[in-house]
Amino acid sequence: MPNGNERTANRSRHERYSNGNGHRRSLSGVGTSYPQPSPEHVVPEPSIYPQFIDGNVRIISPSGKIWKLHSIILSKASPMLAKLFATTPPLNANSRRKREANSVDWEIKMVPDRRAQGIDAEGLNFMSFSKIVSLAIMSNINGLGEEAGFNKIYDNFFRCLYNMEPKFMNDGDKLARPLIYDATMLLQAATWLDAVPCVRLVVEANLLRLHQALWKHITDKPEGWIHIAARLESPLIFRECLIHLVGRYHLENGINEQFLCKKTHGPLTEKIWALIVQKAKELKDKKLRVERVLMEFFPIRMVHKEDNETIPGRAIYAADIYLWQALVIFRQFISSAFFSNFHHRAKDGGLAFYRTIGAADATYLRADTLDLFHQSFDMSPKAKGLLLAALEQIKAEAKNVVAELLHDRSQLTRSPADKPCDHLTCIEVLDEEMPWVVAEDEDIDDDELDMNMGYDY
Repeated sequence: MPNGNERTANRSRHERYSNGNGHRRSLSGVGTSYPQPSPEHVVPEPSIYPQFIDGNVRIISPSGKIWKLHSIILSKASPMLAKLFATTPPLNANSRRKREANSVDWEIKMVPDRRAQGIDAEGLNFMSFSKIVSLAIMSNINGLGEEAGFNKIYDNFFRCLYNMEPKFMNDGDKLARPLIYDATMLLQAATWLDAVPCVRLVVEANLLRLHQALWKHITDKPEGWIHIAARLESPLIFRECLIHLVGRYHLENGINEQFLCKKTHGPLTEKIWALIVQKAKELKDKKLRVERVLMEFFPIRMVHKEDNETIPGRAIYAADIYLWQALVIFRQFISSAFFSNFHHRAKDGGLAFYRTIGAADATYLRADTLDLFHQSFDMSPKAKGLLLAALEQIKAEAKNVVAELLHDRSQLTRSPADKPCDHLTCIEVLDEEMPWVVAEDEDIDDDELDMNMGYDY
């Protein structure tokens, strides 16, 4: 009697059941009609910064923070890291075992490196900097705590390598000192790793967004900023620094030459100092030229030339008599100022003198000053008025002579209540004068030059 189990021709077992009346039905077809339970869905672990699943480099800071990154990205960003990977065999290079999911080819532990000393941005006025003692890391200004300073610095650096915006502190400080500190420390880290191009644009952009706060810092301490600007290759920031350094060059204790000439600032140190000296000479030459023009100045109205229709005569010269008198008084004032060393040799470099001549409401040689003149050379009331009018005309035209010295090329906006700048800011700096710009002919050697010139020796 069948027991409910039979074998078919293909020797597979079909289960059957009976309803007690001899009718049997197969369970094999029924079984295949039920859906099989699907395997449990496993959510893959996200591969995001700073722990990329496929990252093959593990970097560990002294405080325990870990980054798992890609060697190809690190190598392209930093020649120093590229050399490290090229000279260090991968951990799994000689292993035949299957690579584990969490394994890496290189594990880098950050340790202090005293060779990095001197790459700090000392000289900035807004906040003191610690010396860099930093794979190599910079010294942690906050100690080895959970909020380790170098963790943030290098985290911002690695974020830049992955085209992520760095996290700069912005606590509402009007002078943006925390943000500037974070940005400049990021630049220092990139400098030490020879990876400045990776952070150059983002650091420059964040600094330029500060607008007047940045220009205020540069005005107060241009020595601490000009080398930062050179590393960033930022014409706008570099030009602002140079304008203030050149304006203060001839002033007593105007600039810190010793700091500016430190070779630890980088390979552009000598070129930057040479540019400062060159522009300072240009400014002095401009002062001397302006002062000579003031000594020889006369209003354009006094110029009379013979032409086909007019021959200057007694009547024309008689009409200029008050201008000639006013011109003598004006030149006497200029000569007296020069002999008193109020010009370019003054302690302020002649700034007060130039501003006096170029002021919109020129207060020198006023009516009460002419009263002293009239004590010796008395005139009628009408003649006094005509002389004063002629003198005002000369003073008005003399403003144009000093205008080029008083032209403000700096970016800082000053309100009437602000203290005026204590130096000239008129120097012009062209883009091709930037120290990082290499002239085309500098890359051509003598042999190439001879060939280009068609010489045949």
